[in-house]
Amino acid sequence: MARLNITPDIVTFSTLIDCYGKAGMLNQVEEIREQMKQLNITPNLKSLNMLIDCYGKAKMFDEVNGLRNEMARLNITPDVRTFSILINCYGKAERFEEVNEVLQQMKEAKTIPDITIMNSLINSYGRVGRFKEVEQMKELMSRLNMKPDIVTYRTLIDCYRMTEGFSMKVDELIREAHDHNIKLDA
Repeated sequence: MARLNITPDIVTFSTLIDCYGKAGMLNQVEEIREQMKQLNITPNLKSLNMLIDCYGKAKMFDEVNGLRNEMARLNITPDVRTFSILINCYGKAERFEEVNEVLQQMKEAKTIPDITIMNSLINSYGRVGRFKEVEQMKELMSRLNMKPDIVTYRTLIDCYRMTEGFSMKVDELIREAHDHNIKLDA
């Protein structure tokens, strides 16, 4: 682009961050961030979400936390996508203190979790046997009038299959899914 005398904008940089991030090419992501600084291009919500996602997947939590601070410094309000990314990356890494911080931040921002966030929470808690929290998430979904989807039921079944007496719980979940007109694959 420099050869063509074209200055990239935030959309171009966001696209590059997304591509390099998905490819796990973090050195290139760092180069993009440096170029943005040199050109005085301020990240926007979309580019910050992409950066958080790429560093979260790489388990680079100092970077993730730094980006959260940068977001606050720039007065950029996290959206439901931001919260979903954060909960997913912290949950997969079993960093439940940070998960709780994000949930509290969502509550303070009056952001209602969506089904993706709820499924991520159920998966995170269920994978490590925190079934009390799994049940709390199901109760929260009910209070929010949020209907479980096929991902919810697959996740719940996968979580509970590791427990004693799992067949009764799995049978109950299959009946519940059927009652909600959700067809589970074999």
